[in-house]
Amino acid sequence: MLSRAAANRLEQRTLQWSIGAVLAIAVGSVGYGLWIDSEVVILNGVFSLFSLIGAGLSLLAARLVVRPEDRRFPFGYSHIEPLVLSVNGFMVLVVCIYAFINGIEGIRAGGRAVDPAEVMLFGAVSGAICLGMWLYQMTVARKVDSQFIRDDAREWLIDFGFSMVTLVAFAALPLLREPRHGVWAQYADPVMVSLLALIALPVPLGVLRRNLREVLLMTRDDDEVTRRVEAVMAEITSEHDIVRYVPRVVKRGRRHFIEIDIVVGPAFALQTVAQQDTLRERIWRALDKPLEDAWLSIAVTGDTRWI
Repeated sequence: MLSRAAANRLEQRTLQWSIGAVLAIAVGSVGYGLWIDSEVVILNGVFSLFSLIGAGLSLLAARLVVRPEDRRFPFGYSHIEPLVLSVNGFMVLVVCIYAFINGIEGIRAGGRAVDPAEVMLFGAVSGAICLGMWLYQMTVARKVDSQFIRDDAREWLIDFGFSMVTLVAFAALPLLREPRHGVWAQYADPVMVSLLALIALPVPLGVLRRNLREVLLMTRDDDEVTRRVEAVMAEITSEHDIVRYVPRVVKRGRRHFIEIDIVVGPAFALQTVAQQDTLRERIWRALDKPLEDAWLSIAVTGDTRWI
């Protein structure tokens, strides 16, 4: 089991490797795509360029979120994680929309013929690199439990899908007879651009949906920490004179923020600070979260005005 410091170092090192690999893919794809005049290869390079920006932002955020709270950010830097991931998801969404529109325009313009062997070579080399990076990052993500790396790995998976679909589409070209061969040779490039954009579209939408919930501080009923809070509070309520309790649980990045307001009746037995601290300790243990991953605030009052 890695320590938090070791996990953070591995997370940042993995993102640095990703940036280097993305830069190589981006430059190679754009250059090679311009040389063979293939929109689908250029699209892969453009997507990689946006992935490069996203990986750079993720690396910067990964360095910030491990900082402790300070005067400027009294609740810490955990909010930066979903914010950066939302920006990354939005950039990928823009690329997908642009690529789809560009592909449709290419079809309307009559398409363009490209050398299938050259595109297949690109698909094989690019696909091998992307698959290797995806497997590596998913292994690291499971080890350090990093959402940054998971989302970055998804972008590598999209790139791998681009490469494989492109490879298969152009590999099928020699198997076709006329007139299908001629038609597909002319329109394969713009058709694949639009198709790949549609295939990739659910990924950024999913990233945005998940992270915007955290940016907007929305509670999730299926969150494990929320269920644990409800379970332990149900036990405590059955044991003490508690009139009402209001739990508020939100997740921002890798940290949960838990606030529980407890309204007690006149027969509430835990009257001293020490006794109420034992209540807090019981709730904390039920959450099963380390100190750096949760922010717990518990208020005990006899007046409903303070909840």
